[in-house]
Formats: sequence, structure tokens, C-alpha cells
Amino acid sequence: MLIGVHCADTVRPMLELTWAPLLGCFSLLFDEYSDPRLLNICLAGFEACTCLVAQLGVSNLRDVFVNSLCNFTHLHSPSTMKPKNGLAFRALLNVALQVGNHLDGRWLEVLRCVSRWELLQQIASGMPTDAVLFAGAAGAPTGAEKGLGKAGAAFKEQLKRLGTNTPAQAAGLTPAASGGVRSMDTLAMSEASIKQAHIGAGSGGNKDEETLVPPDIINSVDTAQLNKVYMSSSSLDSDGIVAFVRCLATISQDELRDARAPRVFSLTKIVEISHFNMARIRLVWSRIWAVLSQYFIAVGCHSNLAVAMYAVDSLRQLAMKFLERDELANYTFQNDFMRPFVVVMRQSQAVEIRELIIRCLSQMVLARVNNVKSGWKSMFMVFTTAAGDADPTIVRLAFDTIEKIVREHFGHITETETATFTDCVNCLIAFTNNPHSMTVALNAIAFLRYCAFKLAEGAIGDLPSAVSGVDAEALGPTCVVAIDNTARPGPASNGFDSSAAAVGTISSSRAQAEGDRGTATTAQRASLKFVDRDEHVYFWFPLLAGLSELTFDPRPEIRRSALEVLFDVLKTHGGSFAESFWCRIFERVLLPIFDHVRAEVTDTTTFTSERRRQQEDAWLYETCTHCLQHLVDLFSQYYELMLPLLRQLLALLKSFISRSHASLANVGVAAYTRLVANCGPQLQPHTWTQVTDMLQQVIQETLPYAAELVTPPHKQASQDDIAAAAAA
Repeated sequence: MLIGVHCADTVRPMLELTWAPLLGCFSLLFDEYSDPRLLNICLAGFEACTCLVAQLGVSNLRDVFVNSLCNFTHLHSPSTMKPKNGLAFRALLNVALQVGNHLDGRWLEVLRCVSRWELLQQIASGMPTDAVLFAGAAGAPTGAEKGLGKAGAAFKEQLKRLGTNTPAQAAGLTPAASGGVRSMDTLAMSEASIKQAHIGAGSGGNKDEETLVPPDIINSVDTAQLNKVYMSSSSLDSDGIVAFVRCLATISQDELRDARAPRVFSLTKIVEISHFNMARIRLVWSRIWAVLSQYFIAVGCHSNLAVAMYAVDSLRQLAMKFLERDELANYTFQNDFMRPFVVVMRQSQAVEIRELIIRCLSQMVLARVNNVKSGWKSMFMVFTTAAGDADPTIVRLAFDTIEKIVREHFGHITETETATFTDCVNCLIAFTNNPHSMTVALNAIAFLRYCAFKLAEGAIGDLPSAVSGVDAEALGPTCVVAIDNTARPGPASNGFDSSAAAVGTISSSRAQAEGDRGTATTAQRASLKFVDRDEHVYFWFPLLAGLSELTFDPRPEIRRSALEVLFDVLKTHGGSFAESFWCRIFERVLLPIFDHVRAEVTDTTTFTSERRRQQEDAWLYETCTHCLQHLVDLFSQYYELMLPLLRQLLALLKSFISRSHASLANVGVAAYTRLVANCGPQLQPHTWTQVTDMLQQVIQETLPYAAELVTPPHKQASQDDIAAAAAA
């Protein structure tokens, strides 16, 4: 019966005077008598008082009545339960259904009672419990754990621990209400604690006395009535549901604390109530998820592998359900929802968990790609973490998903959040640095080329399209090596395989489309200019700088491929770059490559063995030769745009030619000759002056000091001559 309160100020003074006698009277009658009529009256009084104090907001009295009602259930001592304790549990459920919005932190006691009641029902039914099903993942079963003949004896020899605190005494409380038994909030939620609480009350542990609560008591409340508490959570207000979820997460963590005897009842209910409340407004749901995300992170890293996998799979179910809803513009709820996957991926030490996360995200992409908006950011963070995983299976599995995303769903990546493009680029760069698979690294470099084309096309952000009549999908990532290792990159292909058998080759339909439309020319792309602005730098420089770093990767295949792709991107799309943008590229992308060269020369010519020095010299000579050749070709191709950089280019060549390192000096001379040959017809008189002045300066700086060669040394006086001169 719901008590209507119309004037709280009128009721509260009377309640302050009468609550203690009422509590003492109801407790005494409930404890001493077993008459059904009298018990119903006592419990009705308890319900009415609890609902009244809850609605009035008198939190201390609400806590007293709820705690007393929980203790009346005797769930802390199952062996002493009687039919009237079942009635008390039903009364507790009625209170929860009537004033759930006002229970706040007292949901903890209510949900603890529900959890323990369900466990008693499960044990009494003889069905295997969660502890039996999940114990195998925590370690090899021993002793009584091997005997599964009776579920009631599965964990008889478990760790014997119960709470030691005594309940607080309220005025007028009888031993049944507060004393003489352990309090509900001091008991562990594991199956072992319930069994010990019951079996310990028996005499000597005789198997005949190990039967739990009589069936007529434990079946007085069926599963449907228990589930009603969780189903009714959808009717709670915003503060009520947050309190409910917080308490339920705490109960679940208590159930999972013992890795040898975990329970997933409350974990299952968390998934259910999340489904029931997912339709709430986003601001309320974000408060709910702030609690649940921390919970799933903790459980996803549980020491029991089976429990952790169960939690990750539950999170996947919720994510699939959540992705059915369209995300509102300018909101990042999906990113927040997917964040637990990122944290668990980074923190979990179990390979099985990390693999499961990758497979879960792959399933989400396949099933909900049209609805993924801000969630892409968290997905790429997971894949970036997977790229550096110590297990090669994780790396390959993650890259397979990335490959499918870039090939088939690239348009969805930046559909809502343009910044996701940079996350995709950083993810691909992470895969190029993986130490396990050369094939994966080369494929990642090829996809970086494709990303550059999409960016230059104007398909990222609000930039207008500069390529008319060309379909990006027709060009596709056409330079990807075969995933199944059927073909290996050779020098002629610059690290890529272009055979028809390779997975990365374009299909016949795409090749036909490319032939029909034609390749976009530099003049066509000239309508789109990238300038030295933050939004343009934000998109281009992670991609170009990543390729620049790879040009000095220790692996020769990666080094050659990155070098070719970097300069191929610049040569193909350089017409879309303004002068200011070229200056930024030269300073922040190209020059750092040669800074690295100079550092390597210093390191390898000081205190290194002759053999090591020869290896490093060959590496530097090969890399520098190709870099400078590409740079000179790039300058000659975009002479008008890059003319302001001539002075810096000449300074770079001068630094090579004037070095004492013979190999690098030869590289510099060859590049200078190539520059004069390619750009000579375009040079103006004043630019010719700069070119020749640089050569004159180098000659003067490297000219040997010949005076010592043509001037005879002065004859030094002997000691006798010095002595004679001194005597004179």
C-alpha cells in the first residue's frame, strides 16, 4: 500500500516520536510469533513505515527500517530460515517496487538479498552453479570441487571467511531485527559464503543435514518476482536509476571477488537493466554509463579468464544494442561507450581477452558500420594498441579488420567526425612498425597512399572536391601485397606486388572504371589548394611525417617502400600544395630525414667497428642517394611552387658535399649535378648566380691547404749549434 504524503512538515514531527516504538513493536511480534495473520500485520506495518520515511526523505530512518527488514529475511543464516522469513523477503520486494526512487544507497541491501535468494534457489534445484561453471578457469579443481554429484557440496572446503562486524542497534530492536545474527552487509556474496553460513550451522557436516532451505520457503518467491525488481528499473527517475546501477555494480563486484567461486548473476542483470534503460535520454544514460564503464573495465581484467571473457562478451552485446541507435550530431556517446574496450585492451594480460576484443569490434563493423559515428575513434585506439601487441596473431587479426574498413567502409570513417581520419592514419603507421609481419607493414604503407589520395581528392572534411570525373574507389588501394604471402615484393615493384593473384590488386571492374575515367591530372587538382593552415596541416602532416620516419626503418623493405610512397604522394598531389604549404613540408617532413642522416654518421664513425661502419655506410649511402634524387626531381617538377626553397635546397646539398664522409660527399655531388641538369633550362640569371655561388663556396671550403706541399720545411737547429750560439 503506497502512503500518500501531502504535507511533509505535518507528518515528520509525528514520525520522529513514533518510529522507535513502532519498530520495536513490529520487530518483537515478528520475532516471537508465527501466526500468519499477525505476521502479515507486522510486515504491512513495516512496509508502510519504510515507504513513509523514504518518501519524506528521512534517510537515517529509512536505513533503519530497510536494514531491519533485510535482517528479517535471515538470508545471512539460511539454516535458520522459516516461512515467515520468506514473507519478510516478499515485503522487502514490495518496498523496492513502491519507493525505488527514494532508496538511494539502500538498494545495496535490497539487491544483496535478491542475489542471495536466487543463489539459494539455484543450489536447492540441484543445478550446477556459476561457481562450478567458472571455477575451471581459475585453476585446476581439487578436493570437493571435483565432486559434482551434488551442487550443495561443490565448495564445502572453500575459504572460510564471513563478516565479523555486528549490526548497529536501533532503539527497540529485537535480536531477530538486529542482534544475535550477522548483519546482511557483512556477508560476502560468493557461493562459498552462503554454503558455509548454512552448513556451519549443522552438526558435524552430515550430508543429510546439508540440505539447504526447505523448498516451500525458497520457492515462495519465484524467479519472475525477482526479475520484476530489475525490470521495474526502467520506471525509476534519473537519480534513482543511477543509484540502482551503482549498487548493482557493487554487488556484482562482491560476487566476483573470489576468483575460485565467482558468480555472474548480477553481471547478467547489469546487461538486462542496461537494455531496459538504453532508451533514456542521452544525458541520463551518460551518467549510467559512467558507472558501468568502470565496472566493465574492472571485470574485463578479472583474474578468472572465463569471467573476463563473459564480461567482454556482455559488453559486446550492449555495444551492438547501443549502435542500433543513431547518434546525435556533436555528441560523442559512442566513443564513451566503446572506451572500456580500449582500456581493457591495454591493461589485460590475457591473449584470449585481447583477441576476443578484436573479434567483437570486427563483428560490430560488419553489422553496424552504417551507425558507427564517434565510435570510430575508440575502435582505432583499440587497433592501434593491437598493432604493438606481442602476439603476432593479434596483430594479423586486427589488421584484417583495418583492411576491410579502409577498403570497403572508408567513407563512413569521416562521415561525422573528420578528425577520425588522423586516427586512421596513426593506426596504419602503428601497423607499419609492428615487428612480426613484413606483409602487414607493407600493406599498411600501401593504405597510407590510398589515404593520401582521398585527402587530396577533397573527400575529408569540408574541402571541395578537386578531382572531377574520378572515382576514388576505382583507384582504390591498388598497391597492396598479397596477404597470404603468395607474392613477395621485389626491387622492381618498390616493395609492392602488382600481380593479378595479389589481394591488393584492383578488380577488373575497377580497372575498367579507371580506364574509362582517366587519371586526374595536376591541372585538375589545381582547383584545390592546401595552405599553411591548421586544418590542412592537421590532416596531412601525421601521414607525411609518419612516412618520413619510416624512411630510416632498420628493415630495408619498409625503408624503400616508405621512401617511394612518400615522394610518390608528394609528386602526385604536390600541385594541390601552395607555396606556404611546401615550405612547411620541406621544414617538417623532408629536412628531418637528412638530420637523421647526419646523426647516424656521427654515431657510426666515432666508436664503431669497421664492419659495422661499412654496413651503416651502405645503408646511409643507399637511403641518401634515393632521398636526394627524389627531392631534386620533386623540385624540378614543381619548380614554380618550390622556387622559394632553392636557397634551403642548395644549403642542404652544400652540407653533404662539404662533409669529410666520402660517401655522403659523393651523394651530394651527384644530387647537385642532377639539379643543374634538370632545372638548368628553367633557371633565371639570379638563380644561376645562387647555384654557382654555392659551388664556389664549397670549392673554397674543401680546397686542400697546398702551402705545406710546395714550401720546404725550415731546418731546425741542432743542440750543438744552440750551445755554440749560447757560448758566443
